[in-house]
Amino acid sequence: MRQSEPSRQVSSDARRPAPRWRRLRAVVLASAVLYLLGVVAVWLALPIAGDRWWPATLFLFGPRLVIALPLLAIVPAALLVQRRALVPAALASLIVAGPILGFAVSFRSLVGGAGRGDLRVASFNTGSRRTSMERLKAFVAKERPDVLALQECDLPELELTTAFPGWFVHVDRGMCLVSRHRILEAHSRDRRDVWDAGGHGAILRYAIALPDRVTAAAPSGAPEAPQPDAQVPPGTRAFSLVNLHLETPREAIEALMRGLWKQAAEHDRVIALRAWESELARQWVDEAPHPPIVVGDLNMPVDSAIYRRFWSDFENAFSRAGLGFGATKLTRWFGIRIDHVLAGPGWTTERAWIGPDLGSDHLPILADLRWTGAAPGDRR
Repeated sequence: MRQSEPSRQVSSDARRPAPRWRRLRAVVLASAVLYLLGVVAVWLALPIAGDRWWPATLFLFGPRLVIALPLLAIVPAALLVQRRALVPAALASLIVAGPILGFAVSFRSLVGGAGRGDLRVASFNTGSRRTSMERLKAFVAKERPDVLALQECDLPELELTTAFPGWFVHVDRGMCLVSRHRILEAHSRDRRDVWDAGGHGAILRYAIALPDRVTAAAPSGAPEAPQPDAQVPPGTRAFSLVNLHLETPREAIEALMRGLWKQAAEHDRVIALRAWESELARQWVDEAPHPPIVVGDLNMPVDSAIYRRFWSDFENAFSRAGLGFGATKLTRWFGIRIDHVLAGPGWTTERAWIGPDLGSDHLPILADLRWTGAAPGDRR
């Protein structure tokens, strides 16, 4: 017997969701899409506005995880009433975890580099605290860096020389360098102009001799870098290492937390000071006579407008070959990566990682770099 037309209509109406459920599904889907658009907007705007506009600077150096809080409502709602909303929610999650929170992942970090590399560099801000020499020696014995750059270093030169016999040591007003390879030159920029402006501005540049047994590993077709310095010993090739500790944004952030827009002028003053210090540091890097490596506490993440202006043309070791969020500066609630190893022309990164807690509010950052050769004019 054929079903009557009224019966078919009643059956179809019974399968249709009630109007209130249709509205709820639409709201959940719209919320997920709007959240995705908001996350994309933050992602694109942060490198432009961070360290330029005070709300963006607060977010740049603050607990960025707050941007993920809407997912606590969107994802359960999508699972319950609108599965299609999971697609924009998943895309937003990837953007939050990667570009915004800074999770680094690369093929090299997953499979490992081709080896140790030609030079292992470590950088560590000791945090103005009394450094435990025993912990530092244990760290060096385990990680085996070729060059260890320290910022806010309170260790006397004699103590470092005694702790690392046979190494080359240089100490200058809170900036220390310990190197297995010979330090040919050490230049420290006069900081008085920066201090007069209320900044920090620790900028030191070294010429270090790298044995030919290391640089001979470069590809045979790679062009050779110029060696203008006659004091480079036979059988070695020099590179320049620049150790930095630049001005912190702390004063601006603390002022903004007290007065928000009322402290915008103080924010702009500190930002201008930090940009000036980066400009001075970059001049010293560009004047380096040998292929440069930059290490230290830059006091800025990679999505800072100041970083992108002065440092983005260098290869960031952790961004290139690290795995994870890579926080180097720790607070009670969150971490941020403001300490960096930057490889200039002639170098590439095989591996980068974060070291253990050595008693500071910073963690050391390490990188294995490989020499590839550099031609004149490669640097900016």
